[in-house]
Amino acid sequence: MKKTIFLSFSLLAATTIMAQPSVTNAYNANKEGDFAAAATYIEEAIKDPKAASKEKTWRYRGDIYLNIASDPNLKAQFPDAIQKSKESFFKNRELDKFNDYQVEVKASLARLQQLIGTNTDDQLKAKDFCGAAQGFETMAEISSKFDLVDTSMIFNSAYCYDQCGNFDKAIEKYKYCAGLNYNLPETFRYIADVQTRAGKKEDAIKTLAEARAKYPNDAELLRSEVNIYLADQEYAKAEQLLVALTQKDPSNEMFWYVLGITYDKLGKKGDEEKAYQKAIELKPNYYDARFNLGALYFNQGLENDNICNEIPPRETAKYNDCTAQSTVLFKKSVEHLENAYNNMPADIKGTSEERQIITALKDAYYKAGREEDYKKMKDLLAK
Repeated sequence: MKKTIFLSFSLLAATTIMAQPSVTNAYNANKEGDFAAAATYIEEAIKDPKAASKEKTWRYRGDIYLNIASDPNLKAQFPDAIQKSKESFFKNRELDKFNDYQVEVKASLARLQQLIGTNTDDQLKAKDFCGAAQGFETMAEISSKFDLVDTSMIFNSAYCYDQCGNFDKAIEKYKYCAGLNYNLPETFRYIADVQTRAGKKEDAIKTLAEARAKYPNDAELLRSEVNIYLADQEYAKAEQLLVALTQKDPSNEMFWYVLGITYDKLGKKGDEEKAYQKAIELKPNYYDARFNLGALYFNQGLENDNICNEIPPRETAKYNDCTAQSTVLFKKSVEHLENAYNNMPADIKGTSEERQIITALKDAYYKAGREEDYKKMKDLLAK
């Protein structure tokens, strides 16, 4: 019996003794640049409980797979090298109770994060959004080990998950960002948009309603909720929602503005005009309402011009009266487009939207017979 016990103990000792050379061999192979051999040695080492309980085993493993991930010739052979490197360094931080190698491991994690960032840029260029999403998520995980919450990385992962069709992950990540008060209230609109495309319309409406309670003056949240109804051709619901809101808070110019947009979708031009006018009464320099009302009058002027062109040449007086009506509409258009242009938000300047309003104002000046102003806008567009 004693001999059997002694034999068993000898076998156990032999196994333990074999683990240490594997760790040493892995270290030496990694130092010599034979990363594939180092990976073989280190994988053998972590099978032994004693070796796996030591922080240096995982630190070596993290470095080995980091070197593999950095070597273009080994990427195909070790497709999971980045994940293994990350997991190893994380395990090291768990085992390094006294933070003896904290500086070294942080430096390695920073190097790993930089490598992932480069790979993620390549994936985005190749439109590999699923791969990029995982890259952003991994970079955020690494940042967390530096006691940083990188919400921008998490937000980017959500966007990429959305682009690759993984709606559940996209919603999860967007909600995480919302919980951290990142990019609000826009994040709520992203959540609702994904929920809508995922067929979860009721969830989307609930998300937007909760967000509007927090941000009652955000026009985009309200517009997003209205758009859900409009997309489903539930025009009565959209109109009903907005009319109720204007009755509840008639001094909120944003409600009137979005109601005007809704009337546009419904083809109720008279009501659309009145809604924009009400918004402008409440906020005279309301850029969006001014721009839309200016566009409305301009389009009405073009429609009236088409009617004028149908008048027979012999009916000169009727034609002149008709074109005079068009001129009135174009002058109204100029009034509102000028106001919008002069009160343009700072973030629009230098963008395509600025060129859009300059183009609209140029055309309105031309139709209103203001040639000098027309030339000024034309010159601006030529710059």
